[in-house]
Amino acid sequence: MIYLVIGTSNSGKSVLAEELSMKTDDPYRVYLATMKIYDDAGKERVEKHRRQREGKGFVTIEKEYGIAETLAQIPDPQKTTVLLECVSNLAGNEMFENPEGKNLTTIELIDKVVDEIKQLSKKVNNIIIVTNEYERDDEGYDVSTRRYVYILSMINEKLSAFSEKIYDLRKGN
Repeated sequence: MIYLVIGTSNSGKSVLAEELSMKTDDPYRVYLATMKIYDDAGKERVEKHRRQREGKGFVTIEKEYGIAETLAQIPDPQKTTVLLECVSNLAGNEMFENPEGKNLTTIELIDKVVDEIKQLSKKVNNIIIVTNEYERDDEGYDVSTRRYVYILSMINEKLSAFSEKIYDLRKGN
């Protein structure tokens, strides 16, 4: 099953995604963490999420980009639920941190992220995909940020198209 949990910052996405993970019958749970830590606020966010997952049987794999490579680290994918947290970090990391991603066109970058998530979803029993949505503000953002917001929006649209269950936690929805 492919679940998509989409929302704004602090909308409860992580808590819901963990609850969904716990409801699957899979004996194995992988938390696929994509956040690159830049500062103390990032460290605190990671610690908060670790505390939330404590005692729930998750094995954490940290991978900032190139997530399809993590399949080699999952011993029994067909008996595994993967909680992918978070696509917004993954997209940013592919765009700004991955040397290969820096040279991709916008469409190629969108397709790369979506294709890797699809690869995971085809191999594991369940995948719970967490993603953010940002307001498209063409005047308030610089060029790079506008591109990132557009890329994430298009990734979310493509993920919505192939997800089997969508939980929309965006404000006003």
